[in-house]
Amino acid sequence: MVPAHAARARTVAVAGVVGALYVVLSLAVAPIAFGPLQFRVGEALKPLVIKHPAVIPALGVGTVIINLFSPFAGVLELAFMPVVDMVGGALCWFVARAVGGTFGSYLASFVYAVFTAAGVGVVLHVAAGLPYLPSFASVAASEVILLLAGNAVLVRRV
Repeated sequence: MVPAHAARARTVAVAGVVGALYVVLSLAVAPIAFGPLQFRVGEALKPLVIKHPAVIPALGVGTVIINLFSPFAGVLELAFMPVVDMVGGALCWFVARAVGGTFGSYLASFVYAVFTAAGVGVVLHVAAGLPYLPSFASVAASEVILLLAGNAVLVRRV
């Protein structure tokens, strides 16, 4: 049996690595990581909250860091979006637990993707004056693709 302090240290380490990977993978595609047609590869890590809820705050911190590079950086990007990501992560974890099984994990990832896209749509509408529904729809498309792909590749393996 693993001592409690070692288990806590492992949990913190996993969260730190996932948060750092989120930033690195998102910055790697920085030209397309912001705006109404965004594709942040780091988003594929989000379904890991299903098995590792400790990564929820790490994704929030990662969101703050990546959004420092956003052309829309401001209160919405640096305060609102991390909260959206953390609430979305908690919602994802809860849906996966409540529904259960493979279907539950995919449904939870879908819900997380749509929740995130709704938040990004608000930011793009308020900060850039873009119409909400088209912004939401374009971001939702990439979020759903990335989170479902991340679920398929990571959730059962990590």
